[in-house]
Amino acid sequence: MSDAEQPRHRQRPPAMSPAQMDDDEIDLRELFDLLLSGRWLILGCMLGAVLLGVLYVTFVRPTYQVDGLVQVEQTSPGSGIMSQSLGTLAGLLGSGSLVTDAEIQIIQSRRVLNPAIDKLNLLVDARPHYFPFIGATIARWNAPVPGDENAAPTVAGAPPLLGRWAWGGESIAVAEFETAPADYDRTFRLQATAAGYTLYDPDGNTVLQGAAGRAASGRTANGPVHLLVRSLVARPGETFNVVRHARQTVLKDLSTRVSVAEQGKQSGVVRISVQDRDRAAALALVNAIENSYIQQDVEKNSEQATQSLTYLEKQLPDLRAKLNAAQDKLAAYQKTHGAADVASETQLLLKQAVALDTERSQLVQQREQALQRFTAQHPVVAGLDRQIATVASNQAALKAQIAKLPDTQQEVLDLMRNLDVNTQLYTTMLDAIQQFQVTKASTVGNVRIVDYGMLPLKPVSPKKALSLVLALFLGGFLGVAWVFLRRMLLRGVDDPAQIESLLGVSVLASVPLSNCQRRKDRRSKHRSGLLAVEDSADVAIEALRSLRTALHLLVLDAPNNIVMFTGPAPGIGKSFLSANYAALLAQAGQRVALVGLDLRLGHLGTTLRLKDEPGAREVIEGTATLDTVRQTTGVPGLDLYSRGAHPKHPAELLAQPALGAMLQALSAAYDVVLVDVPPVLAVTDATIIGQHAGTTLLVLESARHPAREIEETAKRLAAANVRVAGVVLNRVGAKAGSYGYGNYGYTYYRYDTKKD
Repeated sequence: MSDAEQPRHRQRPPAMSPAQMDDDEIDLRELFDLLLSGRWLILGCMLGAVLLGVLYVTFVRPTYQVDGLVQVEQTSPGSGIMSQSLGTLAGLLGSGSLVTDAEIQIIQSRRVLNPAIDKLNLLVDARPHYFPFIGATIARWNAPVPGDENAAPTVAGAPPLLGRWAWGGESIAVAEFETAPADYDRTFRLQATAAGYTLYDPDGNTVLQGAAGRAASGRTANGPVHLLVRSLVARPGETFNVVRHARQTVLKDLSTRVSVAEQGKQSGVVRISVQDRDRAAALALVNAIENSYIQQDVEKNSEQATQSLTYLEKQLPDLRAKLNAAQDKLAAYQKTHGAADVASETQLLLKQAVALDTERSQLVQQREQALQRFTAQHPVVAGLDRQIATVASNQAALKAQIAKLPDTQQEVLDLMRNLDVNTQLYTTMLDAIQQFQVTKASTVGNVRIVDYGMLPLKPVSPKKALSLVLALFLGGFLGVAWVFLRRMLLRGVDDPAQIESLLGVSVLASVPLSNCQRRKDRRSKHRSGLLAVEDSADVAIEALRSLRTALHLLVLDAPNNIVMFTGPAPGIGKSFLSANYAALLAQAGQRVALVGLDLRLGHLGTTLRLKDEPGAREVIEGTATLDTVRQTTGVPGLDLYSRGAHPKHPAELLAQPALGAMLQALSAAYDVVLVDVPPVLAVTDATIIGQHAGTTLLVLESARHPAREIEETAKRLAAANVRVAGVVLNRVGAKAGSYGYGNYGYTYYRYDTKKD
């Protein structure tokens, strides 16, 4: 066979073993072909993902975020006064640097959140009952325009039979809703009526009836219910969901919605963020948390000053009594002995004694205040004990020096020392009380609000543009993944080199999928006509022309001019190939007989827009002759002999000698006889007919048949002494994937006459 007569199909690399595939480099061209073959699948996934993205950004309720800033000062405002008044005691009372992380935990604590919950009445949740999935979105579309405060409330009308759902414009404000603890976090249903409303429990039982602006009471099986609806705007029959939450439930919900974090490193500025679908509610919550945090901080600092002031006021009367007693003793002494003459040495000892006594008294006061906060073993108390011991030691040494003075000087010194010490302590305590009173009245806390929240203009989610872009890329990724998954799960062989290796015969033609023929089949199944006549330039017809060239020499070397088209399974396009190949031969000037010997499901007559009956069956049975069943096709030189009526036992009919006589008569009358037969693995008809054919062509659909199925088909034909002369690979490119190394298995196909 010359080069010009070689079949014109694209040769692909031979099949590789797994080890070879592991060592081989990625073939970019094959990857490109794979993606190109699945382009419509990928495009469909992208369009589907974008459509879902549009639905998502349209129907998902937007979420808004409100931010507020507070600043944590590093020292408390009253620390300077406390240090001046009580010295070391101010440090012991907790005026050191504050840790921002600790303040963040305080903001998230119940002490701060509970006042905000009570102020905003977050324990009660009342909202309209929307139609599932789309109701909330439609209600947003029907809601009044924000900012038009003078407009009268307008409630959107409801579609027929859907009046109990909210469709926009309705509102409810519940001031009080108290239930038994067993009914916490359960949804009650409030239905608007012409006179007011009716409340139903979660089981559908009527609880109470009332009107807006008036308190109402009722009972459930779990206990009493109290409800006060401040305002209600709704159509009669419209329903609302009302829930009395447990405080723990609200706190848990706020822990997920409220975010607290420091801005920058060691900046002392804390950001409080709240996300909510209701931007006004988010704004109110941020501001309430900020105010609650400021209030608790003021109360904390004021509490320190209050505790110190209370202690000093308790000590003041005792200290005043001691001062009066010291004054009385000194006055009595001077009245009895006259004014004392104090020497300079005595004056010096007096100053030292007064200083030590004052220091000791202050340390004792500090120890008593420290014991209000710490145990006796605490390091702070232990440190004060050591200081008191040191002062006592100095006082003992000073007392030894005083003992050397004359008795008169000692007595005067003792009286004057007591008076000076008590006077100094009393004066210091009065100053401290006044300063703590000022501190208590002017306490503003060690934190301040930097920014209150602002009403957001745009939601933080969903981000429409980003969502659509992500949907597009996700759809593309899923489409590509789907194409590669189909490629991985592909069971069939579509590599001509692998087919030739399995069967030992050549692939004579690779016929691509014809989009034109596919459209024709969709419009009129089994009555599509001949593509070779209606669109002779189609790529599938061009591939069949290469088969005409390759098959010419095979027929010349064959015992006869009968060519049989068969395949492993039904629905692989062998009738399409045989009919159009017959038309090409006739167009080339040959006389061709197209014989339909698929007596079970053959439809060559219908395909060529002719009759299927009478035909080959009647000729074999002797009830008709070849001349009476011959049908002209409109293509000069091409005659059709259709299958005829469905026989009850097709295999037995084909086994009769009359079949051979009919085929011999046709072989003598025509240049080429093309026979369309049933699939090999479905029934035995092909092995019977193949014994009369000089040339047998095996039709395989690309990427459909596993290797084992192809081998089994050839084995069955060989067992009947039918030799496969060549292979026609049909519908190349119909499936995504360029190779198919599927598992080695095959399937027995059901193939029988359709019942009317």
